[in-house]
Amino acid sequence: MGNRRLWIVVTAALAAPFAVAGPARAAVPPVARVNFQPASSAVPAGYTADTGAAYDAGRGSGWVVQGSATPLDLSRNTRDRARTGIDARLNTLIHMQYGDVGGSNGVPTPGAWEYALPAGSYQVTVSVGDQPAYDSSHTVRVEGVAAISGFVSTAAAEYRTATVTVAVTDGRLTVDAIGGSNTKLNYIEIAPAFALKVNFSDAATAPPAGYVRDSGGAYADSRGYGWVRAGTTTPLDLTGNGRNRNPAAGQPDVRLATLMHMQLPAGSAGVTTPGSWEVAVPAGAYTVTAAVGDAGTAVDSSHWLSIEDQNGVAAFVATATTKHATVTRTVTVTDGRLTLSAAGGTNTKLDYVDIAGVPAAGTIPAVRTSTPANGATGVAPTTSVVEDLILPNGGVDQATLTSATVTLTRVGDGSPVPATVITSGGGDVVNLSPTAPLAPSTAYRFSLTSGVRDVSGRAFQPYSIVFTTGTGGGPGGPAAFDKVVGVATGASFTTVVTGPDGRLYAGTLDGRILRFPINADGTLGAATVITAVRDNAAALGLPGAPDRTIIGMAFDPAGGLWVTDNYEYVGPLNVPEWSGRIGRLSGTDLGTYTPKVVNLPRSVKDHETNSLAFGPDGALYVSQGANNAMGAADSTWGNRPEQLLSAAVLRLDTTRLGTGPLDVKTADGGSYDPYAAAAPLTIYASGVRNAYDLVWHRNGHLYAPTNGSAAGGNTPATPSPLPSSCARRGYTGPAVPALTSVPTAETDYVFDVKRGRYYGHPNPLRCEWVLAGGNPTTAADPFEVAAYPAGTGADPNYDLTGTYDAGLHASADGAIEYRGGALDGRLLVVRYSSGQDIETFDVAANGVLSNRTTGITGFTGFSQPLDLTEDPATGNLYVTELGASRITLLRPRAATFTR
Repeated sequence: MGNRRLWIVVTAALAAPFAVAGPARAAVPPVARVNFQPASSAVPAGYTADTGAAYDAGRGSGWVVQGSATPLDLSRNTRDRARTGIDARLNTLIHMQYGDVGGSNGVPTPGAWEYALPAGSYQVTVSVGDQPAYDSSHTVRVEGVAAISGFVSTAAAEYRTATVTVAVTDGRLTVDAIGGSNTKLNYIEIAPAFALKVNFSDAATAPPAGYVRDSGGAYADSRGYGWVRAGTTTPLDLTGNGRNRNPAAGQPDVRLATLMHMQLPAGSAGVTTPGSWEVAVPAGAYTVTAAVGDAGTAVDSSHWLSIEDQNGVAAFVATATTKHATVTRTVTVTDGRLTLSAAGGTNTKLDYVDIAGVPAAGTIPAVRTSTPANGATGVAPTTSVVEDLILPNGGVDQATLTSATVTLTRVGDGSPVPATVITSGGGDVVNLSPTAPLAPSTAYRFSLTSGVRDVSGRAFQPYSIVFTTGTGGGPGGPAAFDKVVGVATGASFTTVVTGPDGRLYAGTLDGRILRFPINADGTLGAATVITAVRDNAAALGLPGAPDRTIIGMAFDPAGGLWVTDNYEYVGPLNVPEWSGRIGRLSGTDLGTYTPKVVNLPRSVKDHETNSLAFGPDGALYVSQGANNAMGAADSTWGNRPEQLLSAAVLRLDTTRLGTGPLDVKTADGGSYDPYAAAAPLTIYASGVRNAYDLVWHRNGHLYAPTNGSAAGGNTPATPSPLPSSCARRGYTGPAVPALTSVPTAETDYVFDVKRGRYYGHPNPLRCEWVLAGGNPTTAADPFEVAAYPAGTGADPNYDLTGTYDAGLHASADGAIEYRGGALDGRLLVVRYSSGQDIETFDVAANGVLSNRTTGITGFTGFSQPLDLTEDPATGNLYVTELGASRITLLRPRAATFTR
């Protein structure tokens, strides 16, 4: 439940102490290049100096009090470090927020810089950073759009640059540092927003007004656009592939009368090496309109056109009456070049392209990456389509995910595919799952429209891809189950266990427990509703009472039912911290709830106190979710930092509990110490981000399916010097930089959890800094985070051998060890998101997991499955489907289950 994260569309570069990466080159000259410096310093070539003077209308630039139009003189805040070997633009700076508290060498009032400009769209590049001490958290906003957020310099990366496209409507471009601490601005560059129109033709045809001609020239940096070999960045000269079909065609629109063969058939007059077209642009969002087709009589083409990571045209074949296809896509560019590709097509002919920068792209929610990716082939017919999101304003609004706003259609005839569309519990992905397997060897188009909105009401940037399924195949594994859908309905079932009394117990999102008798055929009888958790919450006046979400349930040998209960998350980022509990239900019909542990940490969303499992030692093991995406606070998760007990598997020695509840609050007035000698609740294993379930296998190993983060999270930097608390674990390194808006998602995991080991989610309060496997080498490393500099080692305590891949965007949640028949001893894991199915792992006596299998008959086609349990007497499985508010029965076929 709750996978994932935030990102802002900028181009960002880290610079080492003696170098700086130049900004992406725009195709238009800059309006201004300004260097911030003392008046006595030399001005870098091509720049004008700003020495901190207050805003002056005659000059048209200067400083104002942050958040107002009041002029402010910050000349005392300029500095020149005069270091050798440093770019002159970086040696100088101005304190936008003077950080020397109580000092007399600067102006403590925070300032914003303004520059008079006509209304319009502009690309703005900013640079921040300084020499040691690295005491700043650099944050820069341009017209309210975040360009740099929380950048902390390190010895390896002292400076950061970023480019954003913004709209100016009031006559002044405003640059502020709201949210930062002692932000230091080096220089700024302002240029009109990127705009380019290109007509593809032979070399003799004059382009239409407002267009430039491309007649096949190879890509050249001096021009900033041109042709490359398809799938590479190697320049390719396609001169000779341009055509003009007039006057025979009689096409009045010159853009459509002309064309460029992107793929020319062998034996034709011209270059037959397939080409792609590229243009250099700063990273950001662009609206691109392109046309393909031929105004002449030729109809031998199957036109395909992808624009960056999206498909625009798929399998368009011209007819006598429809000779062209025109498409508009809004795409995000991160690598400095926008690419048009004809992959998948035959003799694709490109007519023209219009490109325009999107203002304030950093405020627009969008798709970051897709699984499957655009152009993917051999995709499993049972696939789900999962979109990893850019969320500058908070999660996606589930209510806007409909069959009209998120669609899957067959490319050949445009017919819609019935599907369910959901988001994760954290609202940070979009998942489309077909209700039946797709046809094999067939192309499908996935589209997300601007009808999808985030929780702030902002429309998403539209997105569209095409993928092709593989040949399919038979069911995975030797087992088969028959599905009986909806043996219980009408509640948001979160968790399910089979009790020692042979009855089925199901917890709900709002804190009820439903107890069902199990009929001889596996169906369920009428439920007894147990409200003890809700009653206790109401009696104590807990926030949100009587509603409480139950996730963990485990019976003790005496017949008592231990549960975790949490503040119910219903959408807004307002869940109170320290709101998790562990309690025990006892008495007649389990009608008495006794709080046992209170004030467990809690995220603002659905990372909470999760599953419970009694271990072979009699202790109770508890999964405590993380407070954020990747270890450092981020706005998608309400800027809540980790706490000492979060992102961990905890161990509760119930024999050490007193008569009253154990208060485990570790901060904000709490003083609980899990490291104390007699502490009842201790940290068994750390870095476990959000393990929904815990399974003690008969081999003695503890397994925890765990949600990895979506892209866009932040990671902490190793401080220098290290906190004294690091001596407890003997941590001395590696030293790692902070990462902001990590561009790649984590996969989901199954951990073979061992006492005292670390499983990859950073927590600075435990001196855990490295996300997942770090980035140890320049090669591909297991569970690496490529955003780290190569050579960044994993935490010394990281348990790589105990880490297994459960699938990208799987949302690996409920799990059991199956007992009996063909699946005996296998680990069964529910995938709530991608797949919406049950996967299995073979389990060795030494704990090793292998042979991850999907597609077992009866294990697919669920609606947001969350948890499962087995009736040990029959081998029947019960699966909670949160998306359909039901419990579904899976009966093993005769060959599958025997005792």
